[in-house]
Amino acid sequence: MGCGMKHKRLNRDGWGFSYYPYYQMRIDDEMFHGMACLIKLTDGDANYWATPKAGRVQVTGAGMSWLELVPDNTSRVITIMYFPEGTRDKERHYYPIPSDQRYQPSIYYVDITEGIEYDEYGIATYVDKYLDVIFTPEGDVKIDDRDELDAAYASGELTKEQYDAALRECDGILQEYCEDISKTDAWCAKIREMVEERIKAGEPIKPCKEVLELQNSKLYKVTTQFAEQSQRILGDSLTGVYLHGSAVMGCYNPDKSDIDLIVVVNDCLSDEVKREFMDMVIALNEGGPAKGIEMSIVTKAVCNPFVYPTPFELHFSVMHVDWYKDNPEDYVRKMNGTDADLAAHFTIIKKRGKCLYGAPIDEIFAEVPKANYMHSIWKDIEDGEEEITENPMYLILNLARVLAYTQDGSVLSKKEGGEWALKSLPETYHCLIEDAMREYTKGIDASYNMNLAKDYARYMLEQIASRK
Repeated sequence: MGCGMKHKRLNRDGWGFSYYPYYQMRIDDEMFHGMACLIKLTDGDANYWATPKAGRVQVTGAGMSWLELVPDNTSRVITIMYFPEGTRDKERHYYPIPSDQRYQPSIYYVDITEGIEYDEYGIATYVDKYLDVIFTPEGDVKIDDRDELDAAYASGELTKEQYDAALRECDGILQEYCEDISKTDAWCAKIREMVEERIKAGEPIKPCKEVLELQNSKLYKVTTQFAEQSQRILGDSLTGVYLHGSAVMGCYNPDKSDIDLIVVVNDCLSDEVKREFMDMVIALNEGGPAKGIEMSIVTKAVCNPFVYPTPFELHFSVMHVDWYKDNPEDYVRKMNGTDADLAAHFTIIKKRGKCLYGAPIDEIFAEVPKANYMHSIWKDIEDGEEEITENPMYLILNLARVLAYTQDGSVLSKKEGGEWALKSLPETYHCLIEDAMREYTKGIDASYNMNLAKDYARYMLEQIASRK
C-alpha cells in the first residue's frame, strides 16, 4: 500500500460541520451486504459544486444528510449527499422525481479505495486510491482525479496491479450505478430506509473524537440543557427553540462568542413563568462561555408574517445579570417591548439557523424583508466611526459583512465578512482586517492603528450608505 494515499474517516471530520450525529452499522439484507453510515448535518455552511447538467449542486449545509455505503467485496465508498428531508434546490430545473420523496439526492460521490480500517474509536477509515466517480440525478457523470491516479502509478506509489484494479473498479461503478441512475436512486433510498428504521429502533450514535469533544463543550451542554429546560418550563406554550449567531455560522469561539438563542411561544407569558424561565437562564449562563447567553422570547404571531420592529416577551444578555439578581420582579415587568435587532437574528435563523427543539424553521419564520434587515444591521454600525476605537475588532468585521450584504445580498458571519473584505477591499486596510481576524478567530490581542481604523470606518460607512 503506497504511503502517500490518504486515510479518510467516514465520519467526515474536516468538512466544516461538527454539530452532528454519526451512525455506523452493519447491514445484511438480500439487496445490500456491507456497512452503512449516516451523517445528519445540523450545522455548517452551504457549499456547492458546479456541474454541466444539474448546474450548481449543493454538497453541505444544515439539514442535509450523507449516506455512505461500503458494499462487501468491493473497493469503493458510495456517498449520497441528500437535501434536507422532503426538499430540494429550486434551481435544479431538470431534477427527476426521486423514488422516495423523503430522500432526495443532490449528488453521488464514489471513492475508489484500498481497503477499510478502523481507528481507536471504531470509526471506519478508508484508504483513498485517488480515482473517484461523481454523478447527479440529472445525468452528469464525471471520472475525477484520473491524473492523480496516473501520477501515483508513474511515481511508483501504486503498483501495476493496484493501478489496474482501480480502473476495473471505476468501470464497475460506471456500469452498476451510472447506466440507470433512477435505479441507483431507488436502491439507495431503500437502504436509507433500513438505516432510519434502525435508528428509530435505538441504534446509537457512534462516539468519535469530534462528537465526544463537542458533548464536553460548554456550547453543547448549554444549548442542550436550555432546550430541555425550556420544554419543562413552557410546556405546551413552547413552539420552538432556535440557535443562531456564530454557533451556526462556523466561527464559534468560546472565548469571544456568546450563545445566541430565540425562543418562540404560542402566547404571551405570565410574570410567574418569566421568573422561572429567567432563573433557569441565569443558572445556565454561569456555566456557559465567557460572553454568556443572549436570548429573546417572541410570540409565534410576530414571526410570520414578520413584524418590524419586532415585539419581544423577554430578553437576556450578560449585561442584565445584576439587574435581574437585584430586582427580578422589576426585570420581568419591564424587560419587554420591541427590538430592531431581531430582524437580523431572524434572517440568520432563516438562512443558517438550527432548530434545537420544536417546529421546523421554515414553518415558523417568514422571510425578513430586505429593507427591515438592512435597517437592523445599519443601526448596529451607523456610529462606527466614533465607536471603532472602543471595539475595533467587532466594528472592522461587522462593517465588512454589512458592505458585503449591500453588494450581493450575502448573509455572512464576522469571520466570513473578514475573508470577503480581504478579497474585495483596498489593500490599505488589509493589515487592520488581518489583525481583527486573528483576534476574533485565535484570541490574539491586536494593537490597532486607530487613525487607520477611523479612516476605514469612514470609508466603509460611505460605501454602505451609497448602496443601502
